[in-house]
Amino acid sequence: MAASRREVLSLRLFFVTDFVTNFTKSVSAADFHWKRSMEAILPVLLFVAIAAAVSVGLVFAAGLIGPNRASAVKEMPYESGMDPVHDTRRRFDVRFHLVAITFLVFDVELLFLYPWAVASRSPAGIDAAVSEGLVSCRGLVFAGALLFISLVVVGFAYDWRKGVFRWR
Repeated sequence: MAASRREVLSLRLFFVTDFVTNFTKSVSAADFHWKRSMEAILPVLLFVAIAAAVSVGLVFAAGLIGPNRASAVKEMPYESGMDPVHDTRRRFDVRFHLVAITFLVFDVELLFLYPWAVASRSPAGIDAAVSEGLVSCRGLVFAGALLFISLVVVGFAYDWRKGVFRWR
């Protein structure tokens, strides 16, 4: 019980001292100066201000310079290059949308695997976390990745079984 409390305390101290010190580049609360904090924040604020000014300026410039030639043809609804001929409340086949959503889900899940793959090959990745005591062993990280991959495979099998990938 004491070892688990010690681990929790060491993690809390890590996040309070090392992480905050390294991330904010401030030495301690006593050495906190407004000038140093503004030097760190000023480039971000300047970037946000310039991005907002450029976006607002482009919208106004498009309204002033752009042509305003309204006609009956331009006011018609546009649906993938074809004239709309049916009622908007008709039944619509959702298989394409199911495949698109499934692709997005698997794509995002694979994006979660990318940092693990990079960290497993980098000496500053999983090995450094094990040596610092953040993770008990390298096999635990590998087991977590295998569990994640198995959940992706189960989701794929479920979608396959439900017929999401079947075109008729």
